[in-house]
Order: sequence, then structure tokens, then C-alpha cells
Amino acid sequence: MLTIDWKERLVNDTKDYLANKLPNKDYDFDIIFNAYPERVSGKIPSEVINFVSGKIVTLLGRKHAKYIPFYLHLWDKKGEYGRSAFIVIISRLFRKQPETYLEVLEHAMNNANPTELSSLLERVVLPVMRKDIPKYLPQVLTWNEHEDPEIRKASVNLIIKLIRRRPDAIPEIIDHFTALWLRPLGEDQANHIALFKAIRKIDPEAYSKVWSDFGHQRDPEIVEILTGTLQHWEPEIEEFVEIWTKSGNARVKKAGLSAMRTLQKKKKKKAKSK
Repeated sequence: MLTIDWKERLVNDTKDYLANKLPNKDYDFDIIFNAYPERVSGKIPSEVINFVSGKIVTLLGRKHAKYIPFYLHLWDKKGEYGRSAFIVIISRLFRKQPETYLEVLEHAMNNANPTELSSLLERVVLPVMRKDIPKYLPQVLTWNEHEDPEIRKASVNLIIKLIRRRPDAIPEIIDHFTALWLRPLGEDQANHIALFKAIRKIDPEAYSKVWSDFGHQRDPEIVEILTGTLQHWEPEIEEFVEIWTKSGNARVKKAGLSAMRTLQKKKKKKAKSK
């Protein structure tokens, strides 16, 4: 835990850095905290990085947009400390001026590993999207079309986190993703399965409606998505699956037979619980 003395020193060193080094494009911000004596697994504690990063935003005030090259340098050139600082800084600034910082965020997304992607989206985008779904959800949905499969996966995981707190967004999300079933999904099929499994847990009625709307389909990919989401038994679902087990299409029949085995187990378990 940061002591009062160290907080004061870090604040003073941050002020000195912002006044004398940052204006000269000296982006070695680690000079602010390198003297901190404690280490966790040989590294500066995250609490220190977070504290300094927050102070940078506060002290820059309205001049923050002037230093976008600095934020990009943190992400691109300053390693783990820089990326941690970037996430804290952009999470504070994005909510103030999303139009200004969207490009900065996407730059980081395009150069992030899966763990960093998750942290970026959860800490920068999720808080503002929960407050204003119409404003931010369309942008997140565009990331589901991104050429990078990791970004597509991360965008779906972000949507799952959103609907856990904002189930009112589920109808729009269902409409968007089921519309994509008209084309081959390839490796993204797993993302759709994960999403609709989450929808089943959050809003069973909405999930059942998806089955009512698409259970008559014979497209192998749609069948594989629906059967891949099964976590319970319903008589209507069993009727759809029964038809698939007799399909002349090998993929549909295989998915149907596997789903029927799952349904029978769920059905027996439900009967025993009564």
C-alpha cells in the first residue's frame, strides 16, 4: 500500500515530469516511479503505476489531447509499465472525448495480445457502453467484423459482459448476430455459441425464441450453433433436434444425434429433480 509520503513524492515527481520533460517530448515516464523501493516479483507494483497514471490525467487537465503521441509511445515503446499506464490513462480520457480517443484505442487493440485486449475493452469501453448502449454498441459490433480473429472474439466477450448488467440490450444483439448466420462463419462459430450460451443463462425466454425462429432451419452451420448452445431440455427443442437426427446431410445429422444425447441426459435429470 502506498504511504502518504510516497504519494506526495510521486505527485511531485509527476508534476516535475509534466513541466520539464513531457513538453520536450521526453517520453521516459518511468523516471517518475523508478526510485520506488518495493518490488512484486521484481516489478514495480501495479498500484504505483495506476496512481501515477491517474495523476498524469488529472494534472494535464484540458490539455490532454495535446499529448496523444505520448500515450501512443507508452503503448508502443514502454513495455508492460507503459501499457498498464496507457490503459489507465485512456480509460479516463475515452469517457471525456470518445471521438478523439477511438483511433488511439483501436491502435492499441491492433497491437495487443488477448489478455491486453480483454483489459482494454473491459476498462475503457465497457463502463461507458453500460451507460449509453445506443452510442457505443454499434462501434463494438463493427469490431465483430474485424480481420483479426482475436479482436472479433474479444468483442463478443465484451458483449457478454455487457448483457450481464444490461439484459435490455439482448434483443438488438440477437438480431445482429442471427443476421450473420446467412453467411459462413468459419472459426467465429465458437464465438456465436459462447454468446448464445450466455443469453440462455441471462434471458431464457429470448433464447427460446431464437430456437422458435431458427429451429426449422436445415443449414448445417445454424444447426451446429444451436445444438452447441444446449444446456437444458425443452419439448420444442427436442422436436427440432429429432428432425435433424434423420437428416440426409451428414453435418446436420451428426449435430442432431449429439444434441439428442445431451437432451436426453438433461431430460432425465429434470425428471429426477421433480
